[in-house]
Amino acid sequence: MTTSPSLSSNSTPNISASNAVLHLSSATHINAPPQDVWNALIDTSTWPTWNTFVPHVTIREQPDTPDASPDSLSPILQKGTKMTFHVHMYPSSTKPQKVNDTQLTVIEFEPPNPSAKKPGRIVWASDPDAKGGFPASLLTAERVHEIVEVEVPGEDGQMRRGTEVRNWEAQVGYLVYIVRWMFGGRLKENFEIWVRDLKGYVEGKSSGA
Repeated sequence: MTTSPSLSSNSTPNISASNAVLHLSSATHINAPPQDVWNALIDTSTWPTWNTFVPHVTIREQPDTPDASPDSLSPILQKGTKMTFHVHMYPSSTKPQKVNDTQLTVIEFEPPNPSAKKPGRIVWASDPDAKGGFPASLLTAERVHEIVEVEVPGEDGQMRRGTEVRNWEAQVGYLVYIVRWMFGGRLKENFEIWVRDLKGYVEGKSSGA
């Protein structure tokens, strides 16, 4: 796992990296096809199995079933999904901890298409209109995931296909200065934990573990 230096200069759709008060990123290589990685990332019903940073998600609204009851909504993310992340700021801790709720909505959604050499890309952003959301002037966050097919040399010297996961987040707003001061280091570590957990889950499934 690495925090790629190149990602630190990446902007999100509506926040330039140069304007970000807080910028977070991490990346990892996963020995599995892009579609397997993508499926794990967008299916929030799998998150309790692997995601120690955000082990639970409540889907509040899906664009294709706007009138459905919350219990009947699909756990699969798509463009327009509105959701609440139930965040554990200390994923490795075995002690009881406060769960922090974060209101988000998916603003971009492009599945991977290796045959066309197009990476998968999903972006979620803070939802200021949701109950419990922050006004945009106080805190606006956008997070990008890219799922890219790559070739890397194996132990036998032969090139093997795998997936590189890149994700980065930019935050702006008055509250972000406090977030950076109190939790900046913690969040950077949690971003590394996120890709580590995803890698372990997907590679474990691919190997039949």
